[in-house]
Amino acid sequence: MCLSATLFSCSKDPLSGLSDSDSQIFVTNHDNQANFKLYKTFSVVDSVQVVEDNYSGTGLTSLDRAMLIRIIDNMEKLGYKYVLASAKPDVGINLARITNTSLNVVSQPISPYWGYGGGYGYGYPNYYTYYQTSESYWSMSMIDLKNPDTVNNKIKVIWNAQIRGSGLGNDSFVSQMVDSVFGQSSYLKNN
Repeated sequence: MCLSATLFSCSKDPLSGLSDSDSQIFVTNHDNQANFKLYKTFSVVDSVQVVEDNYSGTGLTSLDRAMLIRIIDNMEKLGYKYVLASAKPDVGINLARITNTSLNVVSQPISPYWGYGGGYGYGYPNYYTYYQTSESYWSMSMIDLKNPDTVNNKIKVIWNAQIRGSGLGNDSFVSQMVDSVFGQSSYLKNN
């Protein structure tokens, strides 16, 4: 038992040395049937959708504004023309800031106080540890406003992206985060 405790206590945590920048993950997806060369104009939302557990609303912090401006810059570099929503753009870009918080419970059959098990039918109770986790991420989606489904009253999402990891609320990472999701979506190029 002493040997196994020694072996496990020396194992390294592969995530402990990552910087906020290194921890970020960029996930993109698109509709394989969408021909992005047919879309010429775009618009972005005027505020960011904020989802925090059971709350949903909109917001426009300085960070939100920086994200929206960087999205516009990337779309224009890809060859799209920015227009107001009233000009009936071909595609629309939505941005959401999402935070999920969970309370978790772990049953520990070994007492942290005496070292012997509880809850084995001998009248000893199980011990529980409670901990809270919180995850925040950005979600972007491009919707096809040029070809709405008027019969079913639906608009199709033709591209989406998620940005996950640490430091997502840091203004200095805005360029890296937005540029990364557009950089790995070369099929969006329109020029």
